[in-house]
Amino acid sequence: MDRVLEWVIFVPLLVVAAITTLWMAGAIYYDVCGAGQWGRAAGIAWVVGVTVLFALWQPLWYPFALLLGVTALFLVWWSRLKPSHDREWEPPVATLPHTTRDGDTVTIANVRNFEYRTLDDFTPQYESRTYRLSELRGVDIIFFNWGIALMSHPVLTFDFGPDGRVCMSIEVRFRKGQRFSIPRSLYRQQELVIVAADERDIVLRRTKHGRPQEAHLYRFSAPPEEARAAFLDYAGAINGLRDAPRWYHGVTANCTTTFYRLPNSRCRLDWRVLANGRLDRALYADGRLDRALPFEELKRLARLNDIANAAPADGFGDHIRRELERRRCER
Repeated sequence: MDRVLEWVIFVPLLVVAAITTLWMAGAIYYDVCGAGQWGRAAGIAWVVGVTVLFALWQPLWYPFALLLGVTALFLVWWSRLKPSHDREWEPPVATLPHTTRDGDTVTIANVRNFEYRTLDDFTPQYESRTYRLSELRGVDIIFFNWGIALMSHPVLTFDFGPDGRVCMSIEVRFRKGQRFSIPRSLYRQQELVIVAADERDIVLRRTKHGRPQEAHLYRFSAPPEEARAAFLDYAGAINGLRDAPRWYHGVTANCTTTFYRLPNSRCRLDWRVLANGRLDRALYADGRLDRALPFEELKRLARLNDIANAAPADGFGDHIRRELERRRCER
């Protein structure tokens, strides 16, 4: 019985110790050593040192208490690392948008509308666009998936009728030479950015010009007041980021969790907020996507790649929606 009680106590301690040790090894590698050549050796040395400490120092709670104390001291330093706008950024996220509101109109400066030849060869172009809130007709959501079943990137497209469409995409603000890395995203290595962009820019960048990603476009069911509140939340968050940079975090401040922390978002306690490759299924179950078809059929008909990649530049958004509707009528 005493042996069982020991295991009940010690196993959770060892699990917590292992998670803490591995997280600290990553923090040493990324945030202390800047992912430099000595970072890997330092991280490994930390793991080996903690392992030896737990193997040789008994009872177990002695090294555990020491580990927690060292971690607490490290977190005091780590929490003081500050995000910055003053870095050498990758061009697509180098220029921050900002918004101004005058009654019914919202003007977004620096709406990205690049003309891509490849992901790294493009003509940069930024535009100032004005949208009337009274013209907001609906919201679409596009999910981009790069081959990992449980991970996608959602983007909202706001349709303002005669004023056009604008996409809002919450992303990593990559520094020069950086690429997406799940381990890196757990540390203080990348800032957060909200990209306001032309729909053609957002879609073709991911379906045609980079590593191809599967794209699915759904009409998002939201009452007008909710759509308006979501757009204004984005507008406010864009200005907030311009005034005060924030860290990106792969769990707590990513492309999905950041959206659900906007002021007027409905708090969603759902594992699919993190495993957002399944978020479209969750929205379907909630009635936020079209329920006239079974989900698998809806998703098949919502696939955007072939239509978008062949769409003309003029009237891109209207064209892809007409073709998606035609596909649905011909099914």
